[in-house]
Amino acid sequence: MEETQPAGARILVIDDEPGMREGCRRVLAPLGHHVDTAANVANAREALRRTDYDLVLVDVMMPDGSGLDLIQPIHERDPDAICIVITGYATVEMAVEAVKQGAYDFISKPFASDNLIFAVNQGLERRRLRLETQELDACRRRAEELTQAKAELEKLERVKSQFMLTVAHELRAPVAAIQSY
Repeated sequence: MEETQPAGARILVIDDEPGMREGCRRVLAPLGHHVDTAANVANAREALRRTDYDLVLVDVMMPDGSGLDLIQPIHERDPDAICIVITGYATVEMAVEAVKQGAYDFISKPFASDNLIFAVNQGLERRRLRLETQELDACRRRAEELTQAKAELEKLERVKSQFMLTVAHELRAPVAAIQSY
């Protein structure tokens, strides 16, 4: 069961296995996503410095470190980026640790392309909803600011009208006295 997602998401696949990187690219690119790959933590850090990604698929066991160590820097750059951990060393403890560090989902290798597509679509949907919520919150704040500004303008208009009435009255009284004299 495939869900429809807006195409064009930027995805980074970080895995030391060339077959896994290429397999993920082959599954995700035809869906319209822009897929970059990194073979190790160092290459991933460089890719993350150069480009903002909507979603990152990260392997845990890498030759030069743990992929889990990349989750925090990814979220520092973009708090709404989705990180999905993919690993052949799946344990409950590792899944819990990944989620604690900010991973959205956890996929055990080997996995079917449908599982990958489902996890990516779910992750991108979550990102979309987060961004829309932020946009709505910003619109609500702006609407509140505009409501307050409108109330202030209406108050100033009332003060101006009252001032004009007072000035007109104050000017009419002496003029009327002079005319009647």
